[in-house]
Amino acid sequence: MLVGINDYPAEKDRLAGCVNDVFLMSSVLQEAGLDAEDIRVVLDGRATARGIRSRVEWLLDDVHAGDRRILYYSGHGAQIPTYGVAGRTEESKETLVPHDFDWSEETALTDDWFHQVYSQLPYDCEFMAIFDCCHSGGMTRAGGPRAKGIDPPDDLRHRTLRWNAERDMWEDRELEARNRRFQQDKSPSRGEAQITDRLGFGMQLRRLSKRRFEARKRSLGHKGPYMPILLYACREDELAYEYTHGAVAHGAFTFSLAKNLRREVRERRQRPSYSDLVRLVQRDMRGLGFDQLPALAGPTEKKRELLPFLAPPRASRNRKER
Repeated sequence: MLVGINDYPAEKDRLAGCVNDVFLMSSVLQEAGLDAEDIRVVLDGRATARGIRSRVEWLLDDVHAGDRRILYYSGHGAQIPTYGVAGRTEESKETLVPHDFDWSEETALTDDWFHQVYSQLPYDCEFMAIFDCCHSGGMTRAGGPRAKGIDPPDDLRHRTLRWNAERDMWEDRELEARNRRFQQDKSPSRGEAQITDRLGFGMQLRRLSKRRFEARKRSLGHKGPYMPILLYACREDELAYEYTHGAVAHGAFTFSLAKNLRREVRERRQRPSYSDLVRLVQRDMRGLGFDQLPALAGPTEKKRELLPFLAPPRASRNRKER
């Protein structure tokens, strides 16, 4: 399932490379052995919150042991500061930005929604989600490459600020991480509030400390909620940028990811591990001069495994792969 959004309603938010990214990823996946009929895409005005949700539910419906699923998104990302139980701003939720996004929970695609559709997947299926977007606002400099994130309106931004009377300046509030074991960046470095709900981490399911979490798993006799493999275009404190390849725009991360996947399969005829692939893309992007480091999250043992969807096509294919 591939999602790409260039044509956002506000002209200042429009991107150039996301639709190209979808076609690029589709071509790479087909070269790796997936059938065209097993790949669905949704682009621009059809990629509404409802449209994306329904297609992701299709993607993850009726998944069995050994099945493989891939979700890819290229577009804007954002953070929504939300009120907690006490009526105070306690959370900053990372969200994808669908075409009809209006900063409301109804049009946001946050971790709360995402973990509901994947948390009950069977442990021995393969689900990878790839996000080519920022984790927060864009802050694009004039004349520079376009960042793939949007900033909140000022009334929402006010929720994450406090007045420092000694300095006569506004400063960011520090929001408490729900579980620091899953919090990669302990403090903001670009002036945004911390992300307490990073997309894909299922933080609603992982609030307990590691010791209590492990004890609860043992008492219930299972491994806890399913955790997918997550590939991010950049770290939490960085921006994801667009790149122009000659006259064709792409997400810088997607372009490098596709190039390295093809190189491994075509030239070296081997499958990299998830960790090795991310290291290859990181090295490539540093060479291109981009100040963003792709990040990988997921179970430790899974990150060391070879990418299953790059296996050579089988004689008898599982028609459920999509």
